[in-house]
Amino acid sequence: MEEEERRKHRRIPAISVVKEALIESPELNIKTEIPAIVSNLSAGGMALITFLSIPLNALVSLNFNLDGLRLKDVEGKVVRVAGKKKTYLIVIAFTKIKDEVKNRINMMADAFDLCETRIMTGEKDVCSTECTYYELCSKPIKVVTDRENN
Repeated sequence: MEEEERRKHRRIPAISVVKEALIESPELNIKTEIPAIVSNLSAGGMALITFLSIPLNALVSLNFNLDGLRLKDVEGKVVRVAGKKKTYLIVIAFTKIKDEVKNRINMMADAFDLCETRIMTGEKDVCSTECTYYELCSKPIKVVTDRENN
């Protein structure tokens, strides 16, 4: 029996280092820039790996640039926290995000899915710098395409 998808938005892998993610929470008296790794992203939220523990249900504001995708004045709620030693996985559900940013993330998810389909069907020349997901892509096919184009 197939499991029903509960998410409203498709997640895309976005393994990308953000050198300065501004995380702000007036209720916790936090306003700090920290390095973070974005693990995945959707129009509804994201997962960050950080060295800062943020309590569950905390309201946060995010500002950073993710490989050409500018997340500015995005607000969210921490819905999951998992820690190991001094490293934390923080999952944030967006509560405020501009429609154009949400649309761009959805376009990136569409491009990611199309790429997956092309790879599965054995299509050649899958990657293109015109792809909206290209900057975040770390698939082996992209690495091969990059080498061939350089």
